[in-house]
This record gives sequence, structure tokens and C-alpha cells, in this order.
Amino acid sequence: MTCEHVDTLGVLPLEWWEKWDARRLKFTEDARPINRNHLRSWCDRFEDSVQQPRRDSGVQTFDARETKAFFDMLRPMLSFRPEDRPTTKQILESEWMLKWAMPEYVKTQDKA
Repeated sequence: MTCEHVDTLGVLPLEWWEKWDARRLKFTEDARPINRNHLRSWCDRFEDSVQQPRRDSGVQTFDARETKAFFDMLRPMLSFRPEDRPTTKQILESEWMLKWAMPEYVKTQDKA
């Protein structure tokens, strides 16, 4: 799991990176994977966990613009250090929330 985090988010905070002895078996010093075959990419995980279930349920998949906005919102939420993560207010003001999530939420409320 840590390997996938590093592949997606970049190098761990320096003091963690230096203490993680197993990193030398998985990554170069600049955090490039030594053997990518053992990692599921961010895009592969998105496809498997979001897009395919949406297709299977007959729900429209994210287009390129929505995918980018979603990633732009989600990546900072996954920051290693909690103090680097966005606030709830910042997330609610993100492009993905404003252009896609909230309008869909309003539609569900109108139907109720």
C-alpha cells in the first residue's frame, strides 16, 4: 500500500522516507518505481473502483474534465501529513463539488 501511495502522491515526508528501509527495494531515490508491474496506477485504480462500477450500474462515467476536477480535489485530501490536507470548506468549494457533485445532489433532492 505504501508503494501505491508513493507512486500516486510522491515521496513520503523526508524523515519517513529515510526511515523506510524497504524503499530501496521498490523505488529509486527520486521515488521512481523500480518495477512498475507490482503497482496499480492511480488511473487503473480510478478505472477499477469508479468508472467500471458506474458502467456496471448504468451510470454515466466521468468525462476527462470531470476526472481532472475529481483528481484535483482528491489528491490533496490524501496528503501524507494531516496539516497539508484541505479543509472541509476548501473541498466543498472545489471545482468538482461545485460543477458535478452539488448539482447531482440537488437533482436527487428535487426528485424526493
